[in-house]
Amino acid sequence: MNTTTLTDSQREQLRAQLEQRKELLLQELDAVQRDTLDVAAAASQGDLDEPGSPRDQANSMAASMVRDAEAARDHAELVAVRAALERMADGSYGECTDCGQSVGVARLLAQPSAVRCIACQSKAEARGHR
Repeated sequence: MNTTTLTDSQREQLRAQLEQRKELLLQELDAVQRDTLDVAAAASQGDLDEPGSPRDQANSMAASMVRDAEAARDHAELVAVRAALERMADGSYGECTDCGQSVGVARLLAQPSAVRCIACQSKAEARGHR
């Protein structure tokens, strides 16, 4: 049972925030994909610079790992944002996926893609789940 009482204005504000965030995440993921494809194309054509010092190679590897981690985080957030938009569409937005109680208006305004109430989120984090 969904007891979260969002006004129409709040619901529209949250929908707009989620849509805007979705578009930004898609743009960021697209940029990472283009960069990856550019590097792969350059490598296949032998256009990459000669490997530098071990320090340069380590820095390049670290930057690549950070980029990959950021892309993974962005992808996970995109999944959560799309799921929130689906919950809005099916009427279950604002309902805790664990206990069925209200996530709470304040929590949704702070974290529009939240799926759990504070109590259930705390339990999930203690178990190691996000």
